[in-house]
Amino acid sequence: MRKTIAILLTLMTLLAAGCGSSKPSEMPDESQAPAFESAVDLYTQIWDTLGEDRQFPAAGGDAEHEAEAPAKFALTKENKETFEYLLHVTDDLYDMLDDDAATLQHMMNTNTFSSAAVKLKDPSAAEAFAEAYKTAVQEQQWMCGFPDKVVVISVDDYVIMAYGYEDIINDLVDACSVVAPGSRVLVDAPAVLD
Repeated sequence: MRKTIAILLTLMTLLAAGCGSSKPSEMPDESQAPAFESAVDLYTQIWDTLGEDRQFPAAGGDAEHEAEAPAKFALTKENKETFEYLLHVTDDLYDMLDDDAATLQHMMNTNTFSSAAVKLKDPSAAEAFAEAYKTAVQEQQWMCGFPDKVVVISVDDYVIMAYGYEDIINDLVDACSVVAPGSRVLVDAPAVLD
């Protein structure tokens, strides 16, 4: 009986020692970096981070994937003209994009806010894309209201491009930095040149 009790006490001591908490590493490693399954996943996380108090009536996606939130916009031959029109993307810029895109526009007026999160075919071209996009937006002849700002944000292999009212654009930039702390603002400029 003593032998059995001694074995049980020894096992309980070993189990108790194994249950101690260990403090996780303070330094994040590569496996903890944000990974996004798609442009829709990335943009949905950003949209959700805004919270109801900063969200606005919005529509996203193409005709097949329409939603009142960020939604897939298939970059097909049939959708090319619509995507270019909504976001003021040139043919050259469109050719830099992979078919992994999510869009979101203000429901009342696209000049209030229009945006897309899109995967680049060549992520190393993000800065060139950003500068060319800024130029394309600034060269627009605006009607029905003028957007204040244009931004391009780099997040992993994606760019988030947007133009619209300053407060909404600033909210987008803030939400990106929460969702993807390593995101970089490549362009933050006036949408309309004087």
